[in-house]
Amino acid sequence: MAWGHDEPAIARFLREVATAVEPARVTVVYVEDDPATALRRAVDREGPDWENWYLTKLAASPGTRSVHDLPSAAAHLRHETALTHRLLAATPWHVLTVNVADLDALRTAQHVRDHLAAVLGIKG
Repeated sequence: MAWGHDEPAIARFLREVATAVEPARVTVVYVEDDPATALRRAVDREGPDWENWYLTKLAASPGTRSVHDLPSAAAHLRHETALTHRLLAATPWHVLTVNVADLDALRTAQHVRDHLAAVLGIKG
């Protein structure tokens, strides 16, 4: 879990944040990709030293003892993604989930702009 906190503690924190920002309308843009694909892309881009650095860093975080290679890191990140979706679903916020598996940076930005404009009632 995030920084060693369990799901109920994180949910409580998000409720407190939601109360603190009322009456503002909050939109969360959640960018996601398949963790295994994203990790492999990062290793290809950053090099093999990055893989070792990332796995060591992730394995040292609370709740990540099972992380020892890229597949176990991807499994952990899938679990964290599911947790994030559950926690955000319990908030009053609008959540725009953007799966970037098939989008480049330009198409991702356009997709987000179009959806935010619709949420905000702005004509493009």
